[in-house]
Amino acid sequence: MFEAEIRGREFLRKKGMEDRIIDFKNTDITAESTALALDVDVDRICKGLAFKGKNGTAIVIIASGMSRVDNGKFREVFGFRPTMLAPEQTEELIGHIAGTINPFCLKETARLYLDLSIRKHINETVFPGIGGEDSVVELTVKELEKLADPVCWVAVTK
Repeated sequence: MFEAEIRGREFLRKKGMEDRIIDFKNTDITAESTALALDVDVDRICKGLAFKGKNGTAIVIIASGMSRVDNGKFREVFGFRPTMLAPEQTEELIGHIAGTINPFCLKETARLYLDLSIRKHINETVFPGIGGEDSVVELTVKELEKLADPVCWVAVTK
């Protein structure tokens, strides 16, 4: 189990959400395979995207499963062109291994934003990861916002 997953599980336990964690017995689960296993639309699987910020920081954006970052929108919001973090920088700046980025327990060098693409599921639940390769948590959009405590909502995807 990854250190980030241990922290994510403990965080959710302290918030009374431990029973909402769903574990799969596979490794390296993709959004598509997770959606298939849960019998939900892949767009409801939240994905974490990591970008270089300014002054040694990282920008983490949690978006819906089918959305893609729009470079122009990203530039409008953040004032510079998006550059994905290298895997070694992801763990260093965010505290999560590339491919397991989630909205919980980020390092102080990371700034978390929720993309508006998630809000189209306001009447459903969504499934962000918790820091490992094969676990997610089922949350309403409002619960995700409250638990993640983002800097703000942004519109950077298409």
